[in-house]
Amino acid sequence: MPITFNAVPKKNPQNPNDPPKYYANIIGEGKTTLSDLAKYASTVSTVSKADILAVLESTFSKIADDVADGKIVYVGEYFTLQAGGSSEGKETADEVNASSIKSVRTLFRPGKMIKDALKLATFQKKG
Repeated sequence: MPITFNAVPKKNPQNPNDPPKYYANIIGEGKTTLSDLAKYASTVSTVSKADILAVLESTFSKIADDVADGKIVYVGEYFTLQAGGSSEGKETADEVNASSIKSVRTLFRPGKMIKDALKLATFQKKG
């Protein structure tokens, strides 16, 4: 199935009076849930959906705990997750403390398998 996109106008912030240019904007369509993953895995193995779901739930719970503990979590050749963030600038290193951190986010890095899958992706304009 192709990845869908639409065309969106964007103005150049450096030249706001110029007419906008149109860019492809990829649209997320549909969704895959943990239950969907377990159901699929059960159709290609001898393990039940309930057993697979239990393994996935415990695995992702452990991933969440480890990311929250500051670990870099490598999930095979699929992806890597770790915590990242931004902070306020201070004049000296001694002034930097935990309250300097403004936001925390999850850094996702696709692995070889996801990168290879995206290289083979096709695209289709919506509408």
